Order: sequence, then structure tokens, then C-alpha cells
Amino acid sequence: MRDARYYLFLVLANAFWAGNFVVGGLIADSVSPLFLTTVRWVLATVPLFVLAAFVEKPDWKAVFAEWRLHVLLSCLGLIGYALFTYLALAHTSSVSASLLNSVGPALIAVVAVLVARERLTGTAVLGLALSLLGAVIVLVRFDGGGVGLDLGIGTLFMLVAVSVFVVYTVLGRFLTSPPVSATAVQALFASAVLVPATLVLGAPGPADGITWLGVVYIGIFPSALSYLMWNLAVRGIGAARAGVYLNLVPFFTAIIGLFIGDPITGIQVLGGMLIVAGVVITSRRPKAAGTPPAPSGSPG
Repeated sequence: MRDARYYLFLVLANAFWAGNFVVGGLIADSVSPLFLTTVRWVLATVPLFVLAAFVEKPDWKAVFAEWRLHVLLSCLGLIGYALFTYLALAHTSSVSASLLNSVGPALIAVVAVLVARERLTGTAVLGLALSLLGAVIVLVRFDGGGVGLDLGIGTLFMLVAVSVFVVYTVLGRFLTSPPVSATAVQALFASAVLVPATLVLGAPGPADGITWLGVVYIGIFPSALSYLMWNLAVRGIGAARAGVYLNLVPFFTAIIGLFIGDPITGIQVLGGMLIVAGVVITSRRPKAAGTPPAPSGSPG
């Protein structure tokens, strides 16, 4: 029972990240991806610094000493990943986007092994193959009696987002800064870049109060609270056990989508099951390998 709160944190964190896909999809036609990304990190910056100071009590001088890597990671994971994800959500469903996003953990595990020059085990190959097969199945479309793949602009944007996040996560392993503190500093750098860009380019913002509520939700819940709950859980039960819970993101996305009238198809269910199975298999590590470090980023 002592660990029960950590599992609750994991469930809530992933539910909030799922909400990012659903809410982002709902307001994608009403606000520009650039404006949404800007407001997201502007709203999250101060809460992240407060959470970092409270939870991690970091040596800020040491954290800012890694500013070059923080700037690179900010451009990749906070700006690039968010922008491409919101661009994707403007052209594809939140369920499809979250399912494609779920391939990321398997790819991260494989790329991390390659970067570390470790052997790629047969189990990891099997897991990656299952995840990729699941992604292909999610993209299957039946049209006029024929079968094809949905390689529309939304799908392409999401695949780019996943690729960017894989690079972001693998490079994040070179940081020594605590994860929430690192995210806070990266959010600060992202805001410093995004605010002038938004003003210069004149990116349109929300035109009504409901859209603003969606923007505020994205800036607070998946951007700040999820990081707090995720990192508290990782500290409590370890990254290996917590990582499996990332598979809840597409599940929650589908459930929330059903409540708002966004149907899920049998093909998506089958593809999602294969992706989840592949991620679980790929994420398994030999006991001798130890516990992997906590991820520095989020899936949403």
C-alpha cells in the first residue's frame, strides 16, 4: 500500500499526457501550432521551476552549466516535438497520433543500445518488429476494395515528431541535471525562442474562451503536473517499472476520445495491442543491466 500513491501518480500523469492529444486535436483548427506550443511552455515554465525547487532542490549553477545541451534539447523535444505533434493533430485523429507516438519507447530503447554500443538482443528485435508492425496496421486504410497505407500529411508530421523525440530522449541521457530541473530550464529557453517568433510571425491565438481553456489545460496538466507526478513515481518505484505505464497514453486517448464521439476502429485496437506488446518486450532488460535512468522527457 505504501507504493499505491506512486501508481496513482503514474495513472494521472499518463491520463494528462493523453489529454494533450485529445485537447490538442480539438483545438488544432482554432489556434496555430506555433501559438499553442508557445503558450504551453510559457505557462509551464514557472510551475516547473517551483516543482524542481521543491522536489529536486537542484544546484541551479550546475544545471545552467549545461546550457548548450539544454538549448539543443529544448529545440528538439520542447519546440520541435510539440510543433510537429500539433501539426499532426490538425490532420489526423488523436487516437492515430497517440498510437504512432507509442512506437517511440521501442525506438528509443533500440537507438540507446546502438549509441551505447551494446548488443541488440533477439528480444529487443522482436519487440521492435511488433511495434513497427502495429504502427503499419494503424496506418492501414481500406478504400474501394483495396488496401493501402495512410501516409497523409498528418501521419508524416507525427512520424517526424516521434523521430525528433527519439533523438531528444537519447541525447538527454548525457545530461547530469535532474529531470524536472532540466525540463524547467529547457522550457525557459523554449519560451525565450518561441515568444519573439510568435510575435514576429503573428501566429493566431484562440478566438473564444473554450479554446483558451484548452490551451491553459495543455500548459498546466501535461506540461507541469505530469512531470511532477512522473518523476515522483520514478523516484518511488524506479524507472523500469514506471516506464511500462507509458503504454497507458494511447489507451486513455482512446477512452477520452470515445466519450467525446471520436470512434476507435478494430484495426486501431489490433495495431495498438501490437505496439504496446512490442514496447513492453523491448523495454525488458536483463537483471544484470541494472535500472535505466529516468527519462528526461514526456510522451505528450
